[in-house]
Amino acid sequence: MSIGTLAATMETYSETIQTEELDLAQERELVQRCQKGDVDAMGTLIIRYQHWVYNIAYGILGHHQDAQDVAQDAFLSVWENIGKFEFRSRFSTWLYRIVKNKCFNQIDQHQRRKTDPMEIDDSQPWVPLDTATPEDAALRSEEKDIVHRALSKLKDDYREILVLRELRELPYEEISEILGCTLGRVKSRLHEARKALKKELERVEW
Repeated sequence: MSIGTLAATMETYSETIQTEELDLAQERELVQRCQKGDVDAMGTLIIRYQHWVYNIAYGILGHHQDAQDVAQDAFLSVWENIGKFEFRSRFSTWLYRIVKNKCFNQIDQHQRRKTDPMEIDDSQPWVPLDTATPEDAALRSEEKDIVHRALSKLKDDYREILVLRELRELPYEEISEILGCTLGRVKSRLHEARKALKKELERVEW
């Protein structure tokens, strides 16, 4: 699959309503077809996961164009390396790790540049937190710019776990697998990250 073909696939379905993630059987079948060089199967994976990938990238980077670039680069890496996937984890977990690495490489390349004001993509809303905290109000659509500014000031570990839990609403068990740490560490890091985000938000004049 060429860069042109990949870009065309993503552009064609850019307005597609976000679909539910594939179940394990569907995921495995598509990956196996990709490993045999099936471009159509790769196209299906792109359609299914492009919004998911974009949201992860945007949550970490806080910038629309950078997130789009990372999403395209991530899917190219998937296509080029799909033969190395050994089904030791879910495909979505493997994909997340690729996206995360691309994002932090992007940050390093830009010398941890902070975009201010941050560009906000209203078509990809943040999912509200699941507890009644000051962050709940901040995550309303009209205040996403403030949230992203605050997130950009957090250390990578905190920003990452907030994206996984608050944006993607992943269960603790899946976050534990993705991050390679214990369930207890996931919960404690999330608690620390929420406190750090709250502190940053309190510095903002509403």
